[in-house]
Amino acid sequence: MTTSATPEPSDAPPPVLGALDPTADSPLGRDSFLRRVVAEPVTALMIQRALVMDVAHPLVAAGVEDHSSFRSHPWRRAWVTVDAALRLVFGDTPTARGAARQIYATHDHINGSLSERAGPWGPGTGYTAHDAGLLTWVWATLVDSAEVAYTRWVAPFTAVEADDYYADMVAFARFMGIPAVSLPADRHAFAGYLEATLAGDLLGDGEEGRTLAHQILWFSHRRVPPAIVRVGRVLAVATLDPRLRRRMALTLDADDERYGLRLDARLRTYYPRLPRARAGLPMLYVRLRRPTVGWGGHARTVRRRLLGAGTVRPR
Repeated sequence: MTTSATPEPSDAPPPVLGALDPTADSPLGRDSFLRRVVAEPVTALMIQRALVMDVAHPLVAAGVEDHSSFRSHPWRRAWVTVDAALRLVFGDTPTARGAARQIYATHDHINGSLSERAGPWGPGTGYTAHDAGLLTWVWATLVDSAEVAYTRWVAPFTAVEADDYYADMVAFARFMGIPAVSLPADRHAFAGYLEATLAGDLLGDGEEGRTLAHQILWFSHRRVPPAIVRVGRVLAVATLDPRLRRRMALTLDADDERYGLRLDARLRTYYPRLPRARAGLPMLYVRLRRPTVGWGGHARTVRRRLLGAGTVRPR
């Protein structure tokens, strides 16, 4: 059984994520094909694409609008996300489980309600980051975006690689507590789920999501070089489904169009000639990072206590 991002009329509460199993092993072994895909730096060029697909869903957009700090602290937000992802994908079981718990703890605070009608939901409709349906859509954007990057600029998947990649992504989702009933059974079912969602009326039906998509693709912050944002923008718009581009009103100017075509062509031509990335580098990062996990939170806790005691002057 599979689910769609399109809601069905019901008074029942949304399905929520299952509890993390403290005895579960990390689903990704040393020879995981997903690790090979994520180890390719070119997959990072799809981050903005995945984010735009995320916020095309009105309830995800509401959560980002109400709770994300990406506009005020872009590098911190990016660092926390990438760091957790690397520990999940390349860490051993205790490291991956710790990253999953960190994400769960963050999601505990992401709750709210719509301020205006969006799609089939009226004002006041509640949302939670523990909604399994919403997390399934966010997961699906990662499945699709990483696959697009790898097959477009590295090498096409063989049938076996495609099956292995999807099996790894399903195992990853299950490790994070997404119920099996929420996940398409195989890659063919996933393709049907994605097509049905893109063809439906839900995505892009909300001004909040469209505004966030433009802020993501035309992001402006004094500490973020515009050239970095431009690379992600032109590649995202070039590879997004045309129906989603229309609904989100994502149109590049002539200069960006030409730049995107040149960049895409060069990546197709030259990137496959580079030595293949290996998982060893991100795994080394995770090993070096492991002893420092939790230091940031501990430092913030100490600072709050000192502020509460009046011994540290706030900046």
